Amino acid sequence: MATRTLDRIGLVAALLLVAAVVFSATQPPLATCGGLESRYPPILAFEFVRSIADLHAIFGATPSACRTALVAKFDFTNWADTALFIPIYGAFLVFSLLGLRARHPTLARAAVVCAIVACAADYVENACLLQLSADPDHPTAWLALLPWATGVKWLLLAVAGVLGGWLVSARRNVRTLLGALCLGGLVVVALGQVAPHAFGRFASAGVGVSWLILLVADLMRWRSSRQGLDDGSKQLQPVASAAIAAHPER
Repeated sequence: MATRTLDRIGLVAALLLVAAVVFSATQPPLATCGGLESRYPPILAFEFVRSIADLHAIFGATPSACRTALVAKFDFTNWADTALFIPIYGAFLVFSLLGLRARHPTLARAAVVCAIVACAADYVENACLLQLSADPDHPTAWLALLPWATGVKWLLLAVAGVLGGWLVSARRNVRTLLGALCLGGLVVVALGQVAPHAFGRFASAGVGVSWLILLVADLMRWRSSRQGLDDGSKQLQPVASAAIAAHPER
């Protein structure tokens, strides 16, 4: 597939991703039923649960109307994530990274593999969350599996981001700066796996840095390709005029 086509698909997916994020940000915050810290986004807290106590901090220690309503909202969010958000951000990452393969094919392919495996882990994570919301009172295999799925997802998204940030620019100093910013995101994500209660809430921001860089790169490559087309059309105009003058009967 041509690089220009990859860039266009990546840009469309990026715009859909932005729309999804904006829509999510405009929704009223979820009200939890336990003692979850107010500054901890509930969906991230759910992803980073490690014990029944963590689940009870979100859903409350006993069945209640609050829990029933919260489970319905979480389940809706996770099904929407499964059906829409994962395919959208997966397409954004895969096509954006493939569009950078000319800079370093091996690193671009490695980043794409990381993104695809991260998406697969996200599906496993959602399966765990749907099971845990149905029964937040008993330890199950889903609770034991969740940290592995969550860890693989966030860490590989961050690694893909580091590689993508490094690939974005051909200029060494810019490449180093962007790679360092994305590496900082990887450190934040890694800390979230080690100390989820302290750093899990920052996982989205850690990965979001690299996504923002890739989005800007997509826009710049699209603009550059448009300018190239315009310049090419201008260069062809004299040739076309000369051809018409030489063969006016045509």
